[in-house]
Amino acid sequence: MSKRRKEIRCPKCNSVIGEPIKTWQLISPFPDKKGRITITIMGVFECPECGYRWRGVYSKIKVGGSSVEVGGREIEEEERRPPKIIELDLSDLDEEDFED
Repeated sequence: MSKRRKEIRCPKCNSVIGEPIKTWQLISPFPDKKGRITITIMGVFECPECGYRWRGVYSKIKVGGSSVEVGGREIEEEERRPPKIIELDLSDLDEEDFED
């Protein structure tokens, strides 16, 4: 299965740009409705034809919750961890612990 990335084009001359010169990440401080955090990968681009430089979004990833979303396509989590079960026996507690 090949993964096709949207072509990045120069806003001045409309020529196709390759990879960004520099990238960095911006992490959203708040989750969305599904409990996922958005990580936006920004980039500095330079057109090989006209030399115009600009900054823009290179990619977005949503992680957390029960799924992961990469570039607008949701990928379901394959394995879910079973919940941790904690059992308490109330007969093990002393009555002294409940007195004022």
